[in-house]
Amino acid sequence: MSDDQLQKTPTSPPSHTAVLIFNPGAGGSGGVEVETLLDMLRPAGGEIRSHALIEGEDAGEVAKQAVEEGAPWIAVVGGDGTVEAVAKALIGKDVPLGVIAAGTYNNFALSLGIPTDPLKAAELIRGGQVKAIDVGFVNGQPFLECVGAGLDAALFPLGDEIKEGQFLRWFTLMRRAWTYPKQQFELIFDRPVGEAVAPGQPRTRHLRKFHGKSLRISALMVTASNGPYYGMNFVVAPSARVDDGLITVSVFKRFSKLELWWHFFSISFGRRAYSPKTITFRVGSLEIRGPERLPTHRDGSPAEDWPLKVECRRGALKVFASDVIPPVS
Repeated sequence: MSDDQLQKTPTSPPSHTAVLIFNPGAGGSGGVEVETLLDMLRPAGGEIRSHALIEGEDAGEVAKQAVEEGAPWIAVVGGDGTVEAVAKALIGKDVPLGVIAAGTYNNFALSLGIPTDPLKAAELIRGGQVKAIDVGFVNGQPFLECVGAGLDAALFPLGDEIKEGQFLRWFTLMRRAWTYPKQQFELIFDRPVGEAVAPGQPRTRHLRKFHGKSLRISALMVTASNGPYYGMNFVVAPSARVDDGLITVSVFKRFSKLELWWHFFSISFGRRAYSPKTITFRVGSLEIRGPERLPTHRDGSPAEDWPLKVECRRGALKVFASDVIPPVS
């Protein structure tokens, strides 16, 4: 690993105050008193202050303000939404991010191998080891988990309504999922298709002979992932890593509707399922387009982007993390 990907924080006291941002609405401080976390995170002779988010406050804006004030590092306690808002504010900055997961799924922390126990996560931050990780961009906007087009994006708005208590929308969701047709996609890679095909896949011999960079394919959905997880800990891209400079593209081509439902059930909550019916590519950048505008999502939130121009920016974000990120088990 290069020196610019792994370094130690300075041992001398920082000249400015570090910040611990926490979201009371997402588990507060992860079940641990904020003062306990502050004591654990406070470097010798340094200072750290806490900032409790109020309803409607933008965690990303709080992080930007802390950077402008000269914070040497920023830690955040919360779910994926809060963590990722702060992370996106630190892209391209020389300010490391500390993550103390306190949400329901904690996909970002899982992708980095960060302990979900708040005290162990605080110990990792206190250890001072900083790693530069990749950030995905779609049409100029950053994402940390996954972007997608097709069936899953079409269902996300209904899923949000169900989470808000509109349980009758389950019937609409099931009907839309069952009637959603396969779509025509054109994938344009930054390398020949044959070189983009990920290794270890059955029934991809014909693709390995493609020398062109464009592929037209019929599928229910296509996802482009920066890390292994998104949504309900769906292991949609088990081979994806946040430190390899590549985007993992998953094409759900050979599935029937019932098979796709069963597949997503089997990979939910962090479980890894072997799926020979998914075609996987590994690229630095790609474009996802088609003859018709399709529903899209970015990190699980509906997006208006079409077509999708996706790229990986290597080492764009600094985080407190272990040297070696464990693979998805």
